[in-house]
Amino acid sequence: MQDERDIWDAFRSGDESSLQAVFDKYYAPLFNYGHRFTADDHLIEDALQELFVKLWKNRESIRETGSVKNYLYKAFRRVLLRMLEAQQRKYTFSVPDDWPELPQELAYEHTMISRERLEKISRDLATALGKMTPRQREIIHLRYYEEMEYEEIAVLMQLSVSSTYKLVYKAIDTLRQYLSKTDLLILSAVIALKKI
Repeated sequence: MQDERDIWDAFRSGDESSLQAVFDKYYAPLFNYGHRFTADDHLIEDALQELFVKLWKNRESIRETGSVKNYLYKAFRRVLLRMLEAQQRKYTFSVPDDWPELPQELAYEHTMISRERLEKISRDLATALGKMTPRQREIIHLRYYEEMEYEEIAVLMQLSVSSTYKLVYKAIDTLRQYLSKTDLLILSAVIALKKI
């Protein structure tokens, strides 16, 4: 299988199929990331379209990158926030009803976790997320759902690495106020199961 950076370099050299490969891989994750800022699907789609059109138009001036994922998240974040500002929307970090999606039905081997327990964890999680700042919610999403490294998050959110650690710890402290250690472990397991 072709290395992601080779695909990126081919796109930068004008290969449309490589741009399509990048688009296909990152469209859904970027779309989900967009929901951390707005619930407006059309605006997110417009921002994604603008991002990929700009990438294609500027392909010759785009430099190599050590992380295609980090480059795209940072570029998309800039485009989306600019579009939100242009529409004079207040920058909000919404807490979607489905974040993170806790399945109502689990496989047989996971039925030890009752539906009532999952619903309680989901309610407690929503309460905890509601108490966090927008940046804390964003950093939790990037660190645990997108599995980005602290250094990547620091670049994306324009923070120092030490500030990134502090922001994650503050967000985790808020989670601990509303979720027991056991519930946090169950939540981690459910998020991991979604990725399989």
